[in-house]
Amino acid sequence: MTAITRRTAFKLLGAGAAAALTGPWLAGCGGSGGDRAAIGNAGTSQAPWPTYTAAEVPPPDLVSKVSGGLNGYFTYPDKLVTSVASAPGDGSAVTATLMTYSPPPAPVGQNKLWTAINEAMNADIRMNLVPAAEYQNKLATIMAGGELTDMMLVTAAPRIREFVASQCADLTEFLSGDAIKDYPNLANLPTYAWQAMGRIGGKIYGIPIVRARMTNVLHVNRDHLDAVGATDDWTMEQFATAVAEERGGSFYPLGTFDSEWLVKNYFAGALGAPNQWAVDGGGAFSSTYATPEFRAAIEMSRKAFADGLFHPASVTAGQSDMFNEYYAGNVGALSGSFANYFNGTYQGRIGDTFTTDVGFPFSPGQTSWLFGGLFGYVVFKKSDPERLKMLLRIADFAAAPYGSKENELLNYGVEGVHFTRTANGPEPTKLAETESANTVPIGKYLGDAPDVIQCPGDKAVTQRAFDVQEALQPKGLVDPSLGLASATQDQKGVALNKAVSDAISAIVTGRADMSSWDAAVSAFRSGGGDTIATELATEYSAAQSSS
Repeated sequence: MTAITRRTAFKLLGAGAAAALTGPWLAGCGGSGGDRAAIGNAGTSQAPWPTYTAAEVPPPDLVSKVSGGLNGYFTYPDKLVTSVASAPGDGSAVTATLMTYSPPPAPVGQNKLWTAINEAMNADIRMNLVPAAEYQNKLATIMAGGELTDMMLVTAAPRIREFVASQCADLTEFLSGDAIKDYPNLANLPTYAWQAMGRIGGKIYGIPIVRARMTNVLHVNRDHLDAVGATDDWTMEQFATAVAEERGGSFYPLGTFDSEWLVKNYFAGALGAPNQWAVDGGGAFSSTYATPEFRAAIEMSRKAFADGLFHPASVTAGQSDMFNEYYAGNVGALSGSFANYFNGTYQGRIGDTFTTDVGFPFSPGQTSWLFGGLFGYVVFKKSDPERLKMLLRIADFAAAPYGSKENELLNYGVEGVHFTRTANGPEPTKLAETESANTVPIGKYLGDAPDVIQCPGDKAVTQRAFDVQEALQPKGLVDPSLGLASATQDQKGVALNKAVSDAISAIVTGRADMSSWDAAVSAFRSGGGDTIATELATEYSAAQSSS
């Protein structure tokens, strides 16, 4: 499962798409006060979060003791459970707007996986698949007055909460509190994902697409680090020494596909900078950008860049290109998906070239920034209660947990067609190259289950990944703004963070002096950051009162 990247989440809408945000639903929402009334939770009766009820699944080999931690399996379960009592659909067509990172699949009539899922659901799922790079513009078009599909994945976009509150179905009566027990797979979604999604006007409007709290970690070439004596409990000085000693020939200790990416995904957390925002004992918010710890993270990255420790393509390379350098053994460390470590993706691409591992934060407290646990959320077009219940059953099927027959269908397909069963779990067939959970992402973006830690056929990696989680997640720094509504954040946050990211990139790569950072922080604060902080504090107080 691939978490949404900073490039996607903070990408500015194109000029045409941004200009399109003038649809009739925005009428009367010109002032900040009106916007707050539309999306804020302060002063509202806030719906209780859905009651969490763990799904009955095959017992894991490794049971997490960490709040929000993932369980681990050494092998794929022999006996699968059934997670839904009956087919959720009523035979009707269900339209869905979803994101994809893959080429378009064959049409449903020529697609055995899509057909099998439709048959199992007793529904005609009609996917409108939009490439990830174009998804923000697609959302803008829909928000400007385009036709809504029955179900739609929404991600970060300007004024998205206003749109959802105005145009999408209020699901509170079906999901709040014990009501969610009618949808047991949705009840299995962790509370942190619902909280990260947040309420709008005190109500629940979506189904979270859940992700692990530990998302981005530092992936390292353990062979190189072993050669210079680096260990998990390294200090900042030992980290700096280790990466400097690694440099040689065509090998570079560090790589990145965005010159501010490593600052936010490793250095800032390791140095103890607050995760996006800090909140004091009185409930006041302040940006991490203004802290000395975040400034130190930029300085550290800048020095490493100036010392030639970053691969030279780090300025221009895309994510795939830089990871290919890592797989080839040309880059010693870079930030990336923890899931792609514990599910065996990276090991499969590296083979025997070297041992890939997770690098611990170099601070004494081993702190890192935790992810919110949310990729996006699914909203529904307004409809009558019975149809909404049917759509919720569809989402419930899509969120079937690991170890269930429904999850196997969604993620591996049909046995004998898309996979064969082996001692190491489902083995994909040739057809699975074009018909898979990636090309038919119903079980990824129409609903999704909590992940599990399992590197197929590799007990040692599974154990290592689980141990990393158990060691680091309790020390992780949580973003206190998760799920809180801010009209200014919704309207200006993308542009504000883009400007800050550009400033970080310029400083790290030497195109600007470190002295320019104060001006960048000042511009962030005066351009809306201070207003966001005030709005978040108001929402935080309301959330604390309702909990």
